[in-house]
Amino acid sequence: MTTNHLTPVIRFKGFTDAWEQRKLGELVDFIVDNRGKNPPCYHNQGIPVIDNYMIKNTRYPNLSLANRYIDKNTYNSFIRKQTLHDDILITLVGNGIGNICLSPNEVSVIIQNTLGLRFNLNNKDFMFYTLQDKNGEIKKLDRGMAQPSIRQDELLNIEILIPKKVEQTKIGSFFKQLDDTIALHQRELDLLKEQKKGFLQKMFPKKDELVPEIRFAGFTDAWEQRKLGEVSDIFDGTHQTPKYTESGIKFVSVENIKNLETKKFISIEAYEKEYANKKAEKGDVLMSRIGDIGTTNVVKDNSPLAYYVTLALLKPKHIDSNFLSWVINSREVQNDIWRHTLHIAFPKKINLGEINKVDLAIPSIEEQTKIGNFFKQLDDTIALHQCELEKLQEMKKAFLQKMFV
Repeated sequence: MTTNHLTPVIRFKGFTDAWEQRKLGELVDFIVDNRGKNPPCYHNQGIPVIDNYMIKNTRYPNLSLANRYIDKNTYNSFIRKQTLHDDILITLVGNGIGNICLSPNEVSVIIQNTLGLRFNLNNKDFMFYTLQDKNGEIKKLDRGMAQPSIRQDELLNIEILIPKKVEQTKIGSFFKQLDDTIALHQRELDLLKEQKKGFLQKMFPKKDELVPEIRFAGFTDAWEQRKLGEVSDIFDGTHQTPKYTESGIKFVSVENIKNLETKKFISIEAYEKEYANKKAEKGDVLMSRIGDIGTTNVVKDNSPLAYYVTLALLKPKHIDSNFLSWVINSREVQNDIWRHTLHIAFPKKINLGEINKVDLAIPSIEEQTKIGNFFKQLDDTIALHQCELEKLQEMKKAFLQKMFV
């Protein structure tokens, strides 16, 4: 912010005037407030109710997530006020207070914990992104009671700075285009994840079958049934909570299984004593066995790595590491892991002896390598898209901070 506090750090060329300071309530033409007026009953279909969990600071709520509906008669006679397309919806009570979105074009309804604001500005996009920028300030209005809540009068009393209409339009269009790009990347990422799920179902044999639905060209032989203990040596990590050090050997647990990144370390001496006969090496597979069960990750290098009892270490024998990791993630193997899991324990767990008994089907080593590499490349592509999406989201945060006052 510049010295006069009425202009943003970053502006489009040609705009130099100071922004005008107003109260939020001065800019509101109409308030859609159906709080405290609950419909007599809900249905499994009809007009969707937009609940708190659907308002997540995205442009529009995902109506497919709705689990409550009202009929048309209730909508016409019972609901006092109805939202229009692009009214701004904001959560005032419960989880996610201060979160906003725009009212969708499809007929829907807000009740109970949500407020709808209709503004007298020509550019609704500008006000939408202004309130995104003010999100942290709005959340601080929480009254600190057992259930999070914001008073309507305090919300409408927050200070907003606005430029002239032409600059509003420029800023609103810029952020809408950025949001559209983010949404496109999100759709591409979601599509890749769905494709991965489909391949996991079709590139591994179904129950009681020995060939998958989809195969690489040139492979026709039946797969062979094996136990997990036949194709890998299996160990678990230390059963004792270690004495952590500021640096040293990385210590991972079930919460680190997705990326094997951690801020916990143990000493080299403790590592050598505990893991002398079960060191994790490049190509080994770590699998979660307590709490979240059956999630895997391949050890990428020979850097020393310590692991807790919540993880099992699988040392592959005559089986491709990437294939082993992915076959464990297939539906049939996951189902078998579930059958061997001790569900009466809390948290639930699978013992080492039961991991050894898990059934899996395996093809020739050549086909294993093809499948393992295929899923590794797919995962690398997903990770790249995820990284690009996160960069765009961080870019938006930075612009929100610098293009508003």
